[in-house]
Amino acid sequence: MPELYNFLMERWALYHNLEYDSGEEKNPRLIFYNDKDEEVKVVPVKKMKADEISSLLDSLGFYKRSQKGEEVPEEFKHFPLKAPRDEL
Repeated sequence: MPELYNFLMERWALYHNLEYDSGEEKNPRLIFYNDKDEEVKVVPVKKMKADEISSLLDSLGFYKRSQKGEEVPEEFKHFPLKAPRDEL
């Protein structure tokens, strides 16, 4: 899964409020939770390209830093998804 590896090595740290769990290495997926910590959406990423994963996160309103270590604006610190939240 070279595309997933590329995303994890090059882009993962640029996004705010993402966690990585390597427990599902054979079937990697993004799991989205609401503010009550309830699972609301699962997206398999095994066949996705790095650009597709980035586009998905961008479309959901995850803040992407321009470089590692950049400060995250206040409005993105607690909940990364754009309103309306029920589109998930």
